[in-house]
Amino acid sequence: MFTFFYMRPYYTKKPIGTLTALSGALQVGLPALEHTGSNLQNHYTPYQIPKANGSMRSIVIPSLHLKTIQKRINREIFSHVAYPDYLYGGVPGKDYVRNAERHKSAQVIIALDVKDFYPSISTLRVSNIFQHLFKFSPEVSELLANLTTYQNKVPQGACTSSHLANLVLHDVESSVVKYCENMGLIYTRLLDDVTISSMKTISQAKVEKIINMVSRMLKGKGLRLRNSKTRVTSKSNPEELMEVTGLWLNRGTPRAKSQARRAIRIEVYKCKEASNVSRTDSEYHDAFASASGKVAMLSYLEHAESGRLRKSLSAILPIYDEREITKTKKIVKMLSRTSETDRRKYAYNVNYFKTMQRINIIARTDALLAKSLRKRLSLCRPQLKSDAALYDEPI
Repeated sequence: MFTFFYMRPYYTKKPIGTLTALSGALQVGLPALEHTGSNLQNHYTPYQIPKANGSMRSIVIPSLHLKTIQKRINREIFSHVAYPDYLYGGVPGKDYVRNAERHKSAQVIIALDVKDFYPSISTLRVSNIFQHLFKFSPEVSELLANLTTYQNKVPQGACTSSHLANLVLHDVESSVVKYCENMGLIYTRLLDDVTISSMKTISQAKVEKIINMVSRMLKGKGLRLRNSKTRVTSKSNPEELMEVTGLWLNRGTPRAKSQARRAIRIEVYKCKEASNVSRTDSEYHDAFASASGKVAMLSYLEHAESGRLRKSLSAILPIYDEREITKTKKIVKMLSRTSETDRRKYAYNVNYFKTMQRINIIARTDALLAKSLRKRLSLCRPQLKSDAALYDEPI
């Protein structure tokens, strides 16, 4: 028998019963909270980011004002949720690698994907989460739901969304997990990816029963499976990789797939080729950052080739041209004139550390200038750490 923990998520603090109490908890004036919740169209900017398959994903970016409120919701509310062991998305100490490791001894893996997960979670369902899981009053739940959804759905791009994705199944998921445990199966969920594995071969009938059970659970919350992404793989069929959240497990530990590793090698090679033309172009800076992040992923997975690729990138670091160096000097000059009051603000904090990153790039070609700029910038340090500035700045 496994000791897999299948409790429901629960809130560890006293429920918030009034709008006044919510305002005090978030340190945001109630008129500001209500006005923001009623005027979300002024607080989101549409944005498109490329997906792995080459298509584009539509997200919305919250304004700094709304982001500040949502960060405070995370800190004062969601950070006080005790999450069960089977949830891996947006939970401290857990990620896609840890999720895959949970299934490393599997003989059979059932991988399921929830279709249009975030857009399918309505404002009413979010309000129900706050009301029934957190035990908040209806008016508090409604306002929080308005502040964490947009156009009647959970927005991709808001920092509160992964928590809501974890909690949308709070009252139904544990029964499926308990069933799986009783059947000798392991259940995990990383946001919209559900994985169920067995350490021994299971029948097709049982596989279908498990998939139908998950499908019914999702349907009760207005969600559904993306059938085209349902995959059942087994060690008995080595021609098909056993995959969990993008990592393959045929050798027992999570590994990046060979085609993914090849794509990263090609990306590093293209950076090397581009570095012979220019290491100052913004396009090169972006390409280098992309390749560097992917090599870091290989390093995290302890792939042997990550060290060699990192060494290759270290020899072709992006640099600045005279225009960007001059721009950095002007930014440092501007920041040095900022008042102590403004240095307590979150926006100043962000600009300060972005400027420090620019100085680090300058140091690659002019160490003396970088030293001088750092010294000047050190005289106008932010008055608060980033989180404190974001949290304590009055609204």
